[in-house]
Formats: sequence, C-alpha cells, structure tokens
Amino acid sequence: MTELIHSQLHPKNRSTFEEISQALTANGIENPNIEEILSEICYRLNSLVLSSHKKEGVQDTFDMICQCIHNTLKVDSPTDYHKEFVSRIVSRREAEPAKKAPPVQIFTTNYDLLIELACEELHMVAINGFEGVFRRCWNPKCFDYDIGKATEHAQTPRFEPSSRHIRLYKLHGSLSWFEDKGIFYETKPGPRSIRKPLIIYPSRLKYAQSIQPPFDWLLRRFGDAISKAQLLVCIGYGFADEHLNQYIFAGLNNGLSLIALSKEQIRALASKSNHHRVSIITEESTIIDGNNQNEIIDLWAFEKFARWWSEPLKLDTMG
Repeated sequence: MTELIHSQLHPKNRSTFEEISQALTANGIENPNIEEILSEICYRLNSLVLSSHKKEGVQDTFDMICQCIHNTLKVDSPTDYHKEFVSRIVSRREAEPAKKAPPVQIFTTNYDLLIELACEELHMVAINGFEGVFRRCWNPKCFDYDIGKATEHAQTPRFEPSSRHIRLYKLHGSLSWFEDKGIFYETKPGPRSIRKPLIIYPSRLKYAQSIQPPFDWLLRRFGDAISKAQLLVCIGYGFADEHLNQYIFAGLNNGLSLIALSKEQIRALASKSNHHRVSIITEESTIIDGNNQNEIIDLWAFEKFARWWSEPLKLDTMG
C-alpha cells in the first residue's frame, strides 16, 4: 500500500511524502509504512512550529494520500476467493439446524467493498448497519434483525430463519460511507467530490476517532462479540490497532482461542506466540496452540484459507 500511494502522488505531494519518510527513517523507523507516515503528517498539522503556508502543503499531501487510498481500493467486482469465502459461510450455516446457527459476524478494518459485492453476486444479504435505497442511513438496530420467512406448521405460524445473510461490521468505515452535517449515510462511491468520507485512516488518531460515532458503537459491539466468542480467526490483520487488541488479548485470558493468518510476521503477537490457545500461521512459520511446527503450511494466503475451511466452526471472523 505504501509503495502504491507513493507512486500515485503528484510530484509536489510526493516530495513531502519522501521528506517525511526520510525523517522517520533518520529517527530509527526502518521503511516507514503508510500508517507511520500519516501519523507524522497529523503530528505536524497539529504542531505550532509550521507556518500556515507549510501547513497548507502538508494538509494537501494528507488529502491526496487519503484520495489515493480510495482510488487504490476501489473495485467493481469481487474476486472468486471472496465469493468462495462467503459461500463457505453459507454452507456451514445451512448444514446446522436453524436454531443452532446464528448469523456469522465478520469484523473488518478494511474499507473495500469486496465482501458486500460477493454477497450481492451470491444473492446473500450483508447487514452493515445502514438502511434505505439510494441514500442508506445509519441504523445500528438492523444488526439485530433476523432474515427469514413466516410459514404455517400444524396451523401455527412459525418463523424460519434464513442462513443466507451475514452481519458485517466495518470497524474503520467504508468507501461507501459518508457524513453530511452529522448524518451518516451510505451510497455508491464515485469520483472525488466534496462528500466527507466516513473512514478512520491509518494513523495515531485511530483510537480517538474510534470512540466517536458511529465507530464507538461498532467498537462496543466488537468487544461484546469477543467476550462471548470461543474462537476468533484473524485474516490479514497485523494487530496494529491497540483499541482492538485490548479486547482480543483480554479474551485470551477468558477462554478465547485465536488463529492469526498473515503473510508477514506479526510483531505485536510475539509475546503471545507460546500461548496454548494461540495459533499463528505466516509465510515463514507455523505455530499451532503455542507450539512451533516443523512443517510450514500456506493457509496464511486468503485464497488457500477460503478453499480449506469447510468444517463447521463456531467463530467470529476478523479481517
């Protein structure tokens, strides 16, 4: 992501980007990523040292980086892997009696619309907290809706829940979320406009923004789900968000089992790698229940995992 953003910036913004990256490297941060760079930009914008003219340039670079993030993540259709991932969710739920198969909860820090688009192509319903048609408005109560049909059984009306829906919690917002005078709404993302995106961008400000509406509600729901879950599968999550880690690590002390899948090593999990309920699968190593394995498996790759997980599991998923 950092390299992609750098390549898309205009020369003036790229110069500021490189200057900040070099300053971070000089301060001991090797190969600073986009989150570290945006954090430094936010720090400078709040500094009293910069002149108003220089602040304008730094603010322009911040705005351009955010726009590049939008452009990089925009997609028109889901991948086959995302469709297979969602299909597996449905097949597991359909294999269980309805009363024993509550809707699957997916928590994600990603802004993209791949899960929503996969559900659309598979004729599934993705409940994401918004209701409406052209301008869908925020209503978190819809997360507790059940989808199904009313039938008559032995002359007695009965509700039969459908397995073809998921509850999708986008903890850091979405490309399709916007704000207008304190109203949160969802609509189809389009070209750059004056609309204010409802997104928590990667920076040190993430925690402060996560305790403001609507993200505070989503964060509380995440904490509640973790406190009740038996197993949490994290796919591609780098554990860089302390406001989320606090719930996960507290869960480990209360019986939660964790499976973390990541291409890169996860530095934030190093102290938990020998925990008996922690499994970490990366490109370089495989740890199962706190024990290093001689054989390295490739389930860290999303496409491999999407095809592998077919056994019924009671889990919450985070990506």
